Amino acid sequence: MSNYPNADYFKDLLLSIYPCKEPFELLVIDKKPKTKSGVYIISKRRIRIYAPWIEAFPLELIAIHEYAHHIHYTEQHKMENRERSHGAQFWEIYGALMCRAVQKGLFREERVSDIARKEHHNIKN
Repeated sequence: MSNYPNADYFKDLLLSIYPCKEPFELLVIDKKPKTKSGVYIISKRRIRIYAPWIEAFPLELIAIHEYAHHIHYTEQHKMENRERSHGAQFWEIYGALMCRAVQKGLFREERVSDIARKEHHNIKN
Protein backbone atom coordinates (compact mmCIF):
# COMPACT_ATOMS: atom_id res chain seq x y z
CA MET A 1 0.00 0.00 0.00
CA SER A 2 3.04 2.27 -0.07
CA ASN A 3 1.93 3.64 -3.46
CA TYR A 4 -0.95 5.49 -1.78
CA PRO A 5 -0.87 8.34 0.72
CA ASN A 6 -1.54 7.18 4.27
CA ALA A 7 -4.53 7.96 6.45
CA ASP A 8 -2.71 10.77 8.29
CA TYR A 9 -2.18 12.60 4.99
CA PHE A 10 -5.91 12.56 4.22
CA LYS A 11 -6.98 13.42 7.77
CA ASP A 12 -4.59 16.40 7.85
CA LEU A 13 -5.84 17.50 4.44
CA LEU A 14 -9.48 17.36 5.53
CA LEU A 15 -8.89 19.16 8.81
CA SER A 16 -6.97 21.91 7.02
CA ILE A 17 -9.96 22.46 4.73
CA TYR A 18 -12.40 22.64 7.64
CA PRO A 19 -11.75 21.71 11.29
CA CYS A 20 -14.83 19.64 12.09
CA LYS A 21 -16.43 19.66 15.53
CA GLU A 22 -16.57 15.88 16.06
CA PRO A 23 -13.64 13.44 15.86
CA PHE A 24 -13.52 10.83 13.12
CA GLU A 25 -11.36 7.93 12.07
CA LEU A 26 -9.99 7.58 8.55
CA LEU A 27 -8.70 4.39 6.96
CA VAL A 28 -7.07 3.88 3.56
CA ILE A 29 -7.99 0.40 2.36
CA ASP A 30 -6.06 -1.45 -0.35
CA LYS A 31 -9.02 -3.13 -2.04
CA LYS A 32 -11.42 -2.05 -4.75
CA PRO A 33 -15.10 -2.81 -4.21
CA LYS A 34 -17.09 -2.79 -7.45
CA THR A 35 -19.44 0.04 -6.52
CA LYS A 36 -17.84 2.16 -3.79
CA SER A 37 -14.75 4.34 -3.89
CA GLY A 38 -15.25 5.35 -0.28
CA VAL A 39 -17.75 5.09 2.53
CA TYR A 40 -18.68 6.91 5.71
CA ILE A 41 -19.72 4.57 8.53
CA ILE A 42 -22.04 6.66 10.68
CA SER A 43 -22.05 4.48 13.80
CA LYS A 44 -18.24 4.47 14.01
CA ARG A 45 -17.62 7.95 12.58
CA ARG A 46 -15.21 6.30 10.21
CA ILE A 47 -14.22 7.27 6.68
CA ARG A 48 -12.91 4.48 4.46
CA ILE A 49 -11.09 5.34 1.24
CA TYR A 50 -10.54 2.47 -1.18
CA ALA A 51 -7.13 3.37 -2.60
CA PRO A 52 -7.20 1.38 -5.88
CA TRP A 53 -9.95 3.75 -7.09
CA ILE A 54 -7.10 6.22 -7.69
CA GLU A 55 -7.22 4.87 -11.25
CA ALA A 56 -10.62 6.57 -11.72
CA PHE A 57 -10.69 9.46 -9.21
CA PRO A 58 -8.23 11.51 -7.19
CA LEU A 59 -8.30 10.02 -3.69
CA GLU A 60 -8.56 13.54 -2.26
CA LEU A 61 -11.90 13.89 -4.06
CA ILE A 62 -13.15 10.68 -2.42
CA ALA A 63 -11.89 11.83 0.99
CA ILE A 64 -13.64 15.20 0.71
CA HIS A 65 -16.88 13.52 -0.37
CA GLU A 66 -16.86 11.19 2.64
CA TYR A 67 -15.84 14.04 4.96
CA ALA A 68 -18.90 15.95 3.77
CA HIS A 69 -20.99 13.00 4.98
CA HIS A 70 -19.28 13.18 8.39
CA ILE A 71 -20.03 16.89 8.71
CA HIS A 72 -23.56 16.38 7.42
CA TYR A 73 -24.30 13.74 10.04
CA THR A 74 -22.47 15.22 13.02
CA GLU A 75 -22.89 18.98 12.55
CA GLN A 76 -26.04 19.34 10.48
CA HIS A 77 -28.01 16.65 12.32
CA LYS A 78 -28.91 14.75 9.18
CA MET A 79 -30.49 11.93 11.18
CA GLU A 80 -32.85 14.30 13.00
CA ASN A 81 -33.81 16.16 9.83
CA ARG A 82 -34.41 12.93 7.90
CA GLU A 83 -32.63 14.30 4.87
CA ARG A 84 -31.32 11.89 2.26
CA SER A 85 -27.62 11.13 2.49
CA HIS A 86 -27.09 12.78 -0.92
CA GLY A 87 -29.73 15.48 -0.49
CA ALA A 88 -29.41 19.22 -1.05
CA GLN A 89 -27.76 19.93 2.31
CA PHE A 90 -25.07 17.31 1.70
CA TRP A 91 -24.22 18.79 -1.71
CA GLU A 92 -24.00 22.29 -0.20
CA ILE A 93 -21.50 21.02 2.38
CA TYR A 94 -19.53 19.12 -0.25
CA GLY A 95 -19.45 22.13 -2.57
CA ALA A 96 -18.23 24.41 0.21
CA LEU A 97 -15.48 21.95 1.16
CA MET A 98 -14.35 21.60 -2.46
CA CYS A 99 -14.31 25.36 -2.95
CA ARG A 100 -12.22 25.86 0.20
CA ALA A 101 -9.83 23.08 -0.84
CA VAL A 102 -9.27 24.65 -4.27
CA GLN A 103 -8.95 28.20 -2.91
CA LYS A 104 -6.38 27.04 -0.33
CA GLY A 105 -4.44 25.19 -3.05
CA LEU A 106 -5.03 21.84 -1.35
CA PHE A 107 -6.84 20.20 -4.26
CA ARG A 108 -6.06 20.51 -7.93
CA GLU A 109 -8.29 18.93 -10.48
CA GLU A 110 -8.70 21.05 -13.57
CA ARG A 111 -12.46 20.67 -14.05
CA VAL A 112 -13.17 21.60 -10.44
CA SER A 113 -10.38 24.17 -10.12
CA ASP A 114 -11.48 26.06 -13.25
CA ILE A 115 -15.01 26.44 -11.89
CA ALA A 116 -13.83 27.53 -8.44
CA ARG A 117 -11.35 30.05 -9.85
CA LYS A 118 -13.95 31.56 -12.17
CA GLU A 119 -16.49 31.85 -9.37
CA HIS A 120 -13.90 33.28 -6.98
CA HIS A 121 -12.81 35.78 -9.66
CA ASN A 122 -16.43 36.81 -10.34
CA ILE A 123 -17.05 37.44 -6.65
CA LYS A 124 -14.01 39.74 -6.39
CA ASN A 125 -15.09 41.83 -9.39
